[in-house]
Amino acid sequence: MNKQQLVFWKSEREMLDRLYRDRMRDWQRLTDLYDLKFDQRIRDLDPQDLVRVSRFYPIVRQIVSTIAFRYPKQFFIIEDEEGDDVAELLERASSAFMQLANVKDHVHQAIFDALFTGVGWLRLDFNPPGDSMVAPYVTNDDMAEDMVSVSRVAPGFVHVDPTAAPHRLGTARYIRERMWVPLKFLKDDPEIQQKKQLKATSVGSDDELAFGEVMGVQTDTEEMQALKESVDNGDFVLVDRIHDRINRKLIMFADNVDEPILEKEHPFVKMSFPQMVNSIGQLIFEEDETGQLTEPVLDLEAGEPAAGFLVESGFPFVPIKFDMNASSYYPQPQMAYLEDIQNGIIEQVSRRADILKRTARQGVVNESEALANPDLLERLRKGRDGEFQTMQDINGIKQLDFASVPADLYRHEQSLLAYEDQIAAVQPPTAGEADSATEAAVVAAAAQLNGNWMEAKVAGAYELVVRNAFQVMGDPRYTPENFAINIAPDGQSMMVRALRNSDFLWNYRIHTRVGSTQPLFEQLEQDRFLAFYDRAANRPNFDQMELDKAMAAAFDIVDIEKLMVTDNNVEAQRAAQLENDRFVQGVDTEVLEGQDHNTHAEIHATYRENPIYQQLMQGAQMVGPTGQPLNMQAAQQMQMIDQMVLAHVQSHQEMLAAEEQGAASRPSGGGGGSVGAEDLLGQVQSNAQKTAQATQVEANEMVRGS
Repeated sequence: MNKQQLVFWKSEREMLDRLYRDRMRDWQRLTDLYDLKFDQRIRDLDPQDLVRVSRFYPIVRQIVSTIAFRYPKQFFIIEDEEGDDVAELLERASSAFMQLANVKDHVHQAIFDALFTGVGWLRLDFNPPGDSMVAPYVTNDDMAEDMVSVSRVAPGFVHVDPTAAPHRLGTARYIRERMWVPLKFLKDDPEIQQKKQLKATSVGSDDELAFGEVMGVQTDTEEMQALKESVDNGDFVLVDRIHDRINRKLIMFADNVDEPILEKEHPFVKMSFPQMVNSIGQLIFEEDETGQLTEPVLDLEAGEPAAGFLVESGFPFVPIKFDMNASSYYPQPQMAYLEDIQNGIIEQVSRRADILKRTARQGVVNESEALANPDLLERLRKGRDGEFQTMQDINGIKQLDFASVPADLYRHEQSLLAYEDQIAAVQPPTAGEADSATEAAVVAAAAQLNGNWMEAKVAGAYELVVRNAFQVMGDPRYTPENFAINIAPDGQSMMVRALRNSDFLWNYRIHTRVGSTQPLFEQLEQDRFLAFYDRAANRPNFDQMELDKAMAAAFDIVDIEKLMVTDNNVEAQRAAQLENDRFVQGVDTEVLEGQDHNTHAEIHATYRENPIYQQLMQGAQMVGPTGQPLNMQAAQQMQMIDQMVLAHVQSHQEMLAAEEQGAASRPSGGGGGSVGAEDLLGQVQSNAQKTAQATQVEANEMVRGS
C-alpha cells in the first residue's frame, strides 16, 4: 500500500470514528430507556417519585415475536428450462442451511438492533474445515465446519461509507468493520503481517467494546467495568477490517500500527477456474456415489479473477432496516419516534402516583382534643385494625376528603398510547381495547401496514442470506463436502447425497411467503389447505395421489411413502397371496375395512397359478376308458375354491363401494391397482368358467383318443 492510500484510510477511519461516536451516543440513550435507566427530570417531582414504566419492552417483544418468530417458508422459481426438478432441491437446502447456521438467532438479534440503531447487521463468512479459523477467531467453534456461517455484528462496529445512497448499499465504496481479536490468534495467523509491532490494546474509559451490547458506548456500571477488565486480561487487539469494494480487496489495520497487517484480494471475489486434464489431454470428471461421471474437476490453484462478487452488492453483509432517510443510509431508529411518547406516559403515571401519595390518609383533630390527649395524633397514625381510642369528643376528629386524580391525566395518557399504536403496533387491537369502532379501525389499519412492511423487510433479509450463501457454495473453493440432503421427490423413498457446487449454479428467484415467520402461520396454512382439499378431493381435474401427498406434506409427514397406497403395494400383495394359499386349501378369509381392495382383487385373480390348484386341475382331467371322471373329488374342490374366491372378491367390491360412499371428502383408500374391482370380479368369474371348460375339453379329447 502506497503512502497516498495510507493517508486516505487514516483520514477515513478518523472521520468514521467521529461520525459513529455521535450516532452511538443517541443509540445508547434509547437502549438505556429499554433497560429502565431513566435520567429525565419531571417538574415538581423528586427523582425517587419517578414510576419507571417501560413501553419499549412490550413493543420490542411484540415486534420480534410477530415478524420473526420462526424460519420463513421459501419457494424457488427456476428460470432455466431444464431446471424443473431443481426448485424442490434448493428449497430443502435453504431450510437445512438456515437450521445448520442458526440463522434465526442472529436475525432476531439484528431485528432488535435495527429498532434502536436504524440498521441491524448480519455478516457471512466461510468457516473452513479442521483447525483453520476466520477473524475474530473466537466464534468458529459455534459454527458448522466447512460451511457458510452467519453472524450478527454489533451495529456500532459496522461503519458504512458516508457517500452511500440512502437506499442502496451497493453504492458504498467500502464497509469498515471493527472487532476485538485476541493477540495470540493474530500472531498465529500466517497471513498477518507486521507481527512485531502488534501489541494488546489498552481499554480506556471511552473505548467502544461492542462485544454483546448493542453499540458499546461505556457506562459506569459493574458489568461494563468487568468487561473492560476481561478485555485487558485477555490481550485483545482492536482491529479494523475494511471490505474495499472498489479495489476488490480485504484490508486489515491494527491499533497502533501504521501499515496494514493484512492486504489481499477479497475472498468473495468471483473466480474462473480451468478444467483439469489428465496426462493424455482428456478432461477429468468427478464420479458420484454410483460411479457415474457428474461434473468436471477444476484446477483451484490456477483460478483467475472474474467480474463481480459472490455476494450481493460486493459486501458479505446483510442489512436489516425498516425505514428510510433522504440523505443517509441510516434512518432514524423506530424507538426514537417513541422516546417522547414513553417519557410522556411515565410523567402521567408518576403524577397520578404523586397525587395519590400526597393526599393519602390525611385528617384534622380539634386543637382542644389534641391538648387533652397529647399522644392522640400518634395513636391515630399508628393505630391497628380493631383497635379502640379514647377521646373526649368524637366530633373533634375529621378526615380530609381531597379531590380524585384529574380525568385529564387519564385522557392525556390514552392519547399518547393511541399515537404509540400508530407508530409501533404490528397486530390489530383485541376486542375491548379501543374506545370506539372508528378508533379500532384506524389502529387496525396502521398495525396491518406496519406489520406487513416489517415482515417484508425481514423476509428480504432471509432471502439475501440464502442467496449469498448459495452463491458462495456454488464456488468450488467454498462448496461444503458434507452438506447432504434428501434429493428424492416428495412421496418417494429417501435418497441422500452431498450437494455439489453445480447444484447452486441455476438461475433462480426466491419467493418468501410473507407472514411465514409468524408463530401461527403453519396452523393457518393447514386450515387453508384443508379447505381447498375438501373442494378438490375426488374431482376429475385434480390428481388424487398428488393431493394426498400435498396433504401429508402440509402436516410435515417425513416419510409419505409408508402411508401411501401405490401401484406396487408390496404389503397388500403379500397379504393377498397368503389368502390365495388358504383358498386352495379350502379355508376362507374375511375382508377387512381399510384394505387395499384393488390390489387384493388383482392378486386373487391369479389363484389358479397356485401349485395345489394346478394339481387339482390335473386330477379333475383324468378319465377312465369309457370317459368317466376318475377324480370327481378334485373337480368338486376346484368348484368350491372358485366359488370361495368369487365370493371373496365380491366382498372386496362391496367394501370398497361402502368406503367411497361413507368418506366422500376423504381419499378412497383404493386407487392403487391398475384394474377396477368390477373388472377383476369378472376376471375371476371368467377364470373359473375357463377352468371348467378346459377340464371338460381335455377329458373329451382323452376319451376320443382312447
